[in-house]
Amino acid sequence: MPASAAGASIWATMPRRGALLLLPTWIWLIVVLISLAPMAHAEQRAVIRVEMREFAFRPSTIRIAARRPVRLVLSNRGEIAHQFDAPLLRRLPAVVSDGVVRVETGALDLVRLQPGGTATIDLYLRTPGRFSFACTIEGHREAGMVGTLDVR
Repeated sequence: MPASAAGASIWATMPRRGALLLLPTWIWLIVVLISLAPMAHAEQRAVIRVEMREFAFRPSTIRIAARRPVRLVLSNRGEIAHQFDAPLLRRLPAVVSDGVVRVETGALDLVRLQPGGTATIDLYLRTPGRFSFACTIEGHREAGMVGTLDVR
């Protein structure tokens, strides 16, 4: 067989050998992607909207699933500033964003919003229970601006 014919036959079989070597990699990749699909669906973040007005939170009871990511969207629809203060959040990592600034924190003291302001808090609560929150601006809690985080 001429040298050029022998060389041609080696190159002709190389792509098949390379494809056979890649086959286990493709199978592994497909298996991984299929196994991750239910996990991605299960970890979808629940979005809960909370309005602040004079002198109430709506809803005043926020139901949250334990061990699931949640995003609280706080909106101040009142005429004066309001705060969201939940002692539970002082022990948990959280991400707070107002669309301009994003803060990742190991503990959240409170979120203060001016009229028309909006902020999001991304949380992952592990412990079931009922936990209080309030607007801690002077006189607001006393006027009834309180609520409960009901983690189930």
